[in-house]
Amino acid sequence: MEQEEQWLYFLRSNFFDLDHEAQRLAYEAYRHLVYRDIFFLTRSHELTEDVVQESFYKVVAKAPQLKSTMHLKAWIVKVARNHAYDLFKKNKKYRHLREPQVVIDLEVPSFHPTVAEQVEDQIRNEILHEALNELSPEYRQVLFKYYIEEKPYKEIARELGKTEQALAQTMVRARKKLYRYFSKRWVDADE
Repeated sequence: MEQEEQWLYFLRSNFFDLDHEAQRLAYEAYRHLVYRDIFFLTRSHELTEDVVQESFYKVVAKAPQLKSTMHLKAWIVKVARNHAYDLFKKNKKYRHLREPQVVIDLEVPSFHPTVAEQVEDQIRNEILHEALNELSPEYRQVLFKYYIEEKPYKEIARELGKTEQALAQTMVRARKKLYRYFSKRWVDADE
């Protein structure tokens, strides 16, 4: 079993019988799995932390009772997401947070870019964020699920209640709009 997947095994056992280090490892891995998805919904670090912690308790309580572990990660994300939706339903003050905003997690390159390259990257990323935020929530959501969460079309289509063909068409439209918005802003930035 790979070490990074070991935490899933910890969730299947009685979590409270584990030593402190194993519990910490399981929680940190859980948080790493669901944080971006929940932040995408809430756009609030504090609210995201609350949802992550509260949904973790639900997962710990229910995971040992699961009959199948085939889609454990998808189930875990679904529990966290549903907990966030429940919070929105119960607390009307969070309703304005429902429209998602894409969060891009940039990896640090192994080479050392020049200052000019860093500035250009910063400008490009800002323009990309602006272009993403111009998209409709539906387009942002499908792009996020595909590119950030790296989910296959089949899973995204199932989650959204669409056919794969309809999702493919939505993806084409979303990419075209994003390209158009980004290109327009990128050209304007060069002038």
